[in-house]
Amino acid sequence: MIVVSNASPLLALAQADSLHVLKALFGRVLIPAAVFRETVDQCPVPAQQRRIQSACDDFIAVATPTITHSFSRNLGQGEQGVLALALERRADLLLMDDKKARNEAAALGLQCAFTTDVLRLAEQRGIIASVAEIVAGLREARIYLPFGAGQHRGSH
Repeated sequence: MIVVSNASPLLALAQADSLHVLKALFGRVLIPAAVFRETVDQCPVPAQQRRIQSACDDFIAVATPTITHSFSRNLGQGEQGVLALALERRADLLLMDDKKARNEAAALGLQCAFTTDVLRLAEQRGIIASVAEIVAGLREARIYLPFGAGQHRGSH
């Protein structure tokens, strides 16, 4: 399975010290260089930066798309890189929370998952004990995740 991630899922999972979820679920995750810059080189939170760098040394691979693509929406470099890499590598899944980028991905026929979808799957498979605990901890850190399909704000 080819999985490409945007910055927000990496930052949220790093904050929750749960990046291992990605390795357990997908084995390997691809990110474009722009996402590496956002999450490691430019990350203002040292703990997140260290955790993501460590994951890059282990199971996250940085790849540069060789194709250029014009997108219909105004997207950041990270989102453009994720979408271009996903198109080039024929990714099975994109991990992203940004609504505009998800809409662009859908228009391109790409499958997306929210960070909360990944956490829910990890809980179902026994990789983590509780999605609710992780989401609550992220809220305490002022990180608010959009809810994926089948989730409601009141349930967490």
